[in-house]
Amino acid sequence: MSRPIDRRQFQKRLSAAFAATAVLPLGCGTQGPPSEAPASSGTEIPEGGSGILKVTRGAPVLTVPEVMPEGARWRYGLTLPFQAGPSTGGAFVNVRIRNGVMGHRIGHGDYEVGNDVVLFDSVEGVLPGSILTLHRNHDEPNPHSDPPGQTAIMVKYPMRGGFVPLGAKTVSGADHPGAGTGFGISLALARRKKGPDHPDGAGFTLEEHHQYFEVFQLAFDGERMRQTGVQKFRSESMVKGWWIYNGGLANAIPSGDDLLLCVSAAAAPEGRDTYDPQVPGGSGVLRWSRQGGRWQPDSFVMVTGPDSSSEASLIRDLDGSLLFAARPGPHDFHSIRVWRSTDEGQTWEKIIDVRGVISIAPITLNQAVDGTPYIASNIYLVPTHPIDKRFRPFRDKQGRVMGGGWTRQKLYLWPLNRERTGLEPPILARDCRAEFGPPPGDSMWRVDHPFAANLRLGDGNWHNVMGYRIHEDVEDHDAVPPPQTGAYLEEVISAGRPIPAWTF
Repeated sequence: MSRPIDRRQFQKRLSAAFAATAVLPLGCGTQGPPSEAPASSGTEIPEGGSGILKVTRGAPVLTVPEVMPEGARWRYGLTLPFQAGPSTGGAFVNVRIRNGVMGHRIGHGDYEVGNDVVLFDSVEGVLPGSILTLHRNHDEPNPHSDPPGQTAIMVKYPMRGGFVPLGAKTVSGADHPGAGTGFGISLALARRKKGPDHPDGAGFTLEEHHQYFEVFQLAFDGERMRQTGVQKFRSESMVKGWWIYNGGLANAIPSGDDLLLCVSAAAAPEGRDTYDPQVPGGSGVLRWSRQGGRWQPDSFVMVTGPDSSSEASLIRDLDGSLLFAARPGPHDFHSIRVWRSTDEGQTWEKIIDVRGVISIAPITLNQAVDGTPYIASNIYLVPTHPIDKRFRPFRDKQGRVMGGGWTRQKLYLWPLNRERTGLEPPILARDCRAEFGPPPGDSMWRVDHPFAANLRLGDGNWHNVMGYRIHEDVEDHDAVPPPQTGAYLEEVISAGRPIPAWTF
């Protein structure tokens, strides 16, 4: 296991990377600018070399859903791509309420509306007519409320899942038994209906907590995506001995004929048969197998231990081992940590622990098409420009204004080094303020929840497609979303020979 590196040591190593006039060193021994410009003369890629060269910076591919209630402001957000067919990409895209519920502010920031599946054959945009609406929020009685049966809004949180693309082959060259099928899983969480003492979306007490997962079975026939069934799972009913209470921030990867999906879970105490959100949990890997024509949860392995980590992600390294990362819990908010498994996910060892680097923000482990692994997250950044205190008056328990560590206006990529013992200097993927100027609401831009997958698209080539969302903080208060708010598909371009993620 590598020794932890504190923030001061890490900042010294990255000082050149943050110099305004410097060219950022890139991953795995290559160098080049961090923008869309091609590598300059004098920046040569050795023959057979690898490493990330650049990241595209386009416009949103989805903004406003086609159908929504009159007076509502809904916007597309989180975007998790996957391979749907031999030359077609798919993505789970969530829909979120911006500017409150029907125009008034909701009781908390993370208020979602539902999830769609879209298809695309390039990062330029989704295919016309390809949007499949999976679900939207609905009302139902909360069996745990006091008194029981109070009407709750079941809020549908972002979907993750797994898919075996149409036409996929196994290692032996046979047709994959799950080809053209997959699943998506979304948490449905009870929130209060509007009442005299609370706004729409206010949470129930811990004693009144009510949630379950909706698991959608999906199929792709080469032209359209279909929903073929839906099941509900309680946290305590998915895997014996574990309470699965949230998803990761990545789609599943193959393991033989199965799929491996990151989730958050807590060990169920002996004799307890009902999920208790106060029991500490962590992040791990949930194996899914195809049984009776459906994708079903099979077994779970904890990776991080009960450290309150969440939103985990998983890749398969060039040597066949598995690499895993998760968003740290409150005791280690700003760290980048990576684990490795050499026995197909049965046991794990922490191999990277770099402290004091990232913001309090989502973090994912991804892999360029040439095999270069990289972390994507928001860098720890202290704002140097005015922010209207109405929108983000971050204060600690003593009432002191927090100076930084929560902003998400810059998205960076950190390649892992060749030895998988540390990180290369970061690559700037997106700087919202530099590109868009000051946000119209005088708050902060956010570019967050990045996740990438290697896809073969309509041109027959492999592309590392990264999905994320952009919005302005003030949209959670009283502002109209700017044109930049929406779901994005970008490409992370690398230098080495593409390594196919699937065989067709």
